[in-house]
Amino acid sequence: MLSWIPDKITVKMNPVLGMLLKLRRDWNAVLSRISRGEDQAHQQSAHPTIFQEVMHSDLPPQEKTLHRLTDEAQNLIAAGLETTAGSLSKTCFYIINQPRVCERLRDELCIALPDPSAPTDWLQLEKLPCLRACIREGIRLFYATAARNPRVHHKSITYKDWLIPAGTPVSMTFIDVQNDEELFPNSRSFIPERWLDNPKAPNGSPL
Repeated sequence: MLSWIPDKITVKMNPVLGMLLKLRRDWNAVLSRISRGEDQAHQQSAHPTIFQEVMHSDLPPQEKTLHRLTDEAQNLIAAGLETTAGSLSKTCFYIINQPRVCERLRDELCIALPDPSAPTDWLQLEKLPCLRACIREGIRLFYATAARNPRVHHKSITYKDWLIPAGTPVSMTFIDVQNDEELFPNSRSFIPERWLDNPKAPNGSPL
């Protein structure tokens, strides 16, 4: 959509998008240098970049256009960086803002990792119940995207008083699920304890 509207008009309509448009221009310039062989930064790395792999792959030419690669760069930044950074920032804020949660998490980490400088065992970290609960609650409260996530079932589905025929796309936003008071009472609050002791939904399904 952004590519169909002149940048000046887009910025006039929504100034906040000016930064995104600048990023797209920067990505476009970098990818142009890569495609012309002028950017050799990848040679200093032990492995090629994603875009080097794409450009030298056997994909059809239409998948290697500058516009297509710029879109891929935007997707990588949005999905790979912004979501992670946003989740971490929000989770850290909630933990620090609640001394009780912060103290419990710190005690758990101090016992599991008595020497902070020692190599971290990821499998061990995954088994820490308080840390795991804080991460899951932080992800629940951070809406990486508000877009609907459609699903199509091959069988008819009965939902309350409605019969949904087979093959009908059904979707709802993540916000509707993550703020469902039946699933998550007091859903707007950061309560990591809700993820402890193998929690289940009202129908018995694991959360």
